[in-house]
Amino acid sequence: MSGADSSPVAVLFDFDHTLFAHDDSPRWVLDACRAAGHDTGGAAPRALYDRMLAERRTPGVTAAMRGCQRSAPAHRRAHLAWFGRAGADEELARALYARLLSPEAWTPYEDVGATLAALHAHNVPVGVVSNVGWDIRPTFAAHGLAGYVGADAFVLSCEEGAEKPDPGLFRTACARLGVPPGRALMVGDDPVNDGAAVTAGLRVHLLPDRPPGACRGLAGAVHHVLHAATHTRRIRHTPQGEPHAFH
Repeated sequence: MSGADSSPVAVLFDFDHTLFAHDDSPRWVLDACRAAGHDTGGAAPRALYDRMLAERRTPGVTAAMRGCQRSAPAHRRAHLAWFGRAGADEELARALYARLLSPEAWTPYEDVGATLAALHAHNVPVGVVSNVGWDIRPTFAAHGLAGYVGADAFVLSCEEGAEKPDPGLFRTACARLGVPPGRALMVGDDPVNDGAAVTAGLRVHLLPDRPPGACRGLAGAVHHVLHAATHTRRIRHTPQGEPHAFH
């Protein structure tokens, strides 16, 4: 098999910290307080935010979070328990959770739209493989990105009952895109969860951390996929017998 024949022809992306970033700042608490009809003045919202950060690192919350993304109910229970331990009342805890799931609380990185559009224009199938506790399809739709990922190309832990680094999730995504794992590229940020795609036979490109809204470096991650797609398209459209050059 030649180098061109073995190039990836499909791309899988992680969601959180790869395509989108959640606003984990104190604004999370402020918006939830407004939604719940709580006072947003004074030091109370910031104090709750600080307690949430502290509680998230405690053994009890860490244990409750472990594996919670394998189902939507488990994810909801674990997070409501976390917020409650931080001091949020029941109404505010529900508002905090609702905001976590809200598409408006998630911001695509600067280059997400252009990268997905380029892959789409070159007929490169795209899937999303994510450890997440809710349906993220509405988030893509809210940001005008739904047309670049088929509804059945989302492989979400809460729907599959398994979490990355389970290699079965990557195989499932490849099967839904109709490509063998050896012809797919996984783009993510986590060496353990996303890097596990190599055990399923995929190539992997890991990205360093970037601030929300910044350029994520996605064009570089998928450059060779787009190059291979362009190369193949030119071969198909070059009349037989004519020389062709690639740049």
